[in-house]
Amino acid sequence: MIKVLHFSDIHLGSGFSHGKVNPQTGLNSRLEDFVNCLSLCIDRAINEPVDLVLFGGDAFPDATPPPYIQEAFAAQFRRLADADIPTILLVGNHDQHSQGNGGASLCIYRTLAVPGFIVGDNLITHKIATKNGDIQVITLPWLTRSSLLTKSKTEGLSLDEINQLLIKALEPVLEEEIRKLDPDIPTILLGHLMVSRARFGAEQFLAVGRGFTIPTSLLIRSEFDYVALGHVHKHQNLNPNNDPPVIYPGSIERVDFSEEKEEKGYVLLTLKKGEVDWNFSPLPARPFLTIKADISQAEDPQSALVKAIEKKTIEEAVIRVNYQIRSEQLELINNAVIHEALKAAHNYTIRPEIISQLSRPRLPELGIGKSLDPIEALKTYLDNREDIKDIAKDMLEAAELLLNES
Repeated sequence: MIKVLHFSDIHLGSGFSHGKVNPQTGLNSRLEDFVNCLSLCIDRAINEPVDLVLFGGDAFPDATPPPYIQEAFAAQFRRLADADIPTILLVGNHDQHSQGNGGASLCIYRTLAVPGFIVGDNLITHKIATKNGDIQVITLPWLTRSSLLTKSKTEGLSLDEINQLLIKALEPVLEEEIRKLDPDIPTILLGHLMVSRARFGAEQFLAVGRGFTIPTSLLIRSEFDYVALGHVHKHQNLNPNNDPPVIYPGSIERVDFSEEKEEKGYVLLTLKKGEVDWNFSPLPARPFLTIKADISQAEDPQSALVKAIEKKTIEEAVIRVNYQIRSEQLELINNAVIHEALKAAHNYTIRPEIISQLSRPRLPELGIGKSLDPIEALKTYLDNREDIKDIAKDMLEAAELLLNES
């Protein structure tokens, strides 16, 4: 059996706004978080040891990361070369310069001829000799319309029409590669793709206009023993029948709050021709937590907000506090008290939302078809206004006086 570690979407250098400077290293704490999770992936690969590492693309937020971030990435992957573990680095959409024109950030590893490293920047099959036998991997990097179609063929077409043309152009190219496969050797398709059945997060919008959606049926082929995907940050299996498994391992760390509830990790699998066993291994990604509180009706809004914070586990988490408040209550909030309540968090933001009194929901008691007299209608309204209950009696008396005088 051949053992493989599959992970993707490192995005090293992302999310600095959710971190702080570590005074001991001078580095942003979120960079250290990402490096820590990457290091744990590499540790697992070496300690098993695995026969092959597959990286599904998107090493950095863009193709021109600062040198110190490139160095942090290279320092971890160098460990795989030192351990003599073959590694495929697939090119994702964030790895490509200018939407595919001008090369990709990962191509430097091919130029430097790093031992055992393969850069997957085109659709081609790689036959790899591992310590436990041969394996073949088809690399399918992030494809743009310019990589398959000329501008003249897409001019004047809708996005959906272009998408259909791209799929038609891809199908014969992929089919040709499949026909070249050795039927006796285990096969993996490694692709950085947006697949039709996938549940997307923010990454779908990061790629708008630069790629297209692949139908899942194009990937579920008997020739493949495992389909290793990258691009979508949420771990999922698009083919629960596992014939073959079509797996997004997800990203290794949370990029932003859109991934607050997603578990992060990598996939470890063993396979031989016609047989595969895979497991998702979680990583200790830093927790993100949104605290929502409506304190607009509270007599002591500050205490209500502090209590909402105290109910949550905020230690070393990235926190955002979104609370609703009326404009006249703002002076009752002492920001120093709220900051003190949040001091155990790794990083936090506080966002008040001012509620307009004009946007209150209608009361069902006063809906269409109701026949309340004016005093009863006013009483119903006042019963739902906690903020003016102290003067409700006086308002009713004044209303009755006005009606009696008319």
